[in-house]
Amino acid sequence: MVVYPGQLSVLEVGFDCIIGTLPFERENPQPISLTIAIHLDFTTAAENDDLSHSIDYAFLTEEVKNFVLLSQFQLLETLVYRTALFILEKHPSILSTEVKAIKPKAIPNALGASASIRMDASSKA
Repeated sequence: MVVYPGQLSVLEVGFDCIIGTLPFERENPQPISLTIAIHLDFTTAAENDDLSHSIDYAFLTEEVKNFVLLSQFQLLETLVYRTALFILEKHPSILSTEVKAIKPKAIPNALGASASIRMDASSKA
């Protein structure tokens, strides 16, 4: 039997942070929404029904949120790229990650602007 890596996802975590290049965006937190997917081997966690063999996605979400809040990125592209690197560096058992950020108020009369990236652990700098 071949077992492929599983995926854990945290969908659309919303919070306000400094993001953007415009002067008012550098001074006033803007709403964003993050979706994070991580890929890892579920085998040991599933066989033992034990979180210590997996990733605590609630803890990961708080780590990422704090990272983004402290970083005060200008570009969504930078936010998703550096967040993916952060996830892979902090959690060596993660094989790959996908990070999507939505900035809902970025463009008038639009649902928002978004950026996303997928990064494999083997591509870390």
